[in-house]
Amino acid sequence: DHLALMMELLGMMPRKIALGGRYSRELFNRHGDLRHIRRLRFWPLQKVLKEKYEFSEQDANDLADFLVPILDFVPEKRPTAAQCLSHPWLTGGPSRGLTSGAKSTPEISDTKTCEKSKEKDEREAMEAGVGNIAIGGVSKPLSKKSC
Repeated sequence: DHLALMMELLGMMPRKIALGGRYSRELFNRHGDLRHIRRLRFWPLQKVLKEKYEFSEQDANDLADFLVPILDFVPEKRPTAAQCLSHPWLTGGPSRGLTSGAKSTPEISDTKTCEKSKEKDEREAMEAGVGNIAIGGVSKPLSKKSC
């Protein structure tokens, strides 16, 4: 079941990888297809993030762009930790935080600004927590703004 879920998310496992394990003949046929699960329902990570978790299209694309290579079935194709740390999704590079040039009314703009401020505060809180866990960084105190 776990292999089927992985394949539904990431695509078909390369035949060489599927047949390369000690118990692979019990799980896969000679073509590299699962023996006991016939129909896979492919649902790529980007679509899962958008449809199930209601990410914006840009956020779903950015996160999937970061995660999918890490989850590659072929270990040699996976990025190194250093490459992951330099990815724009973590560094806040040009692919993040872009806003459209759409104009809105002042009331809508104020509401959006307030929502974006709250999202930014939540994101910073999460990043601070991740920083403490991942690299022992010191978290900065959150500002308590109200809209």
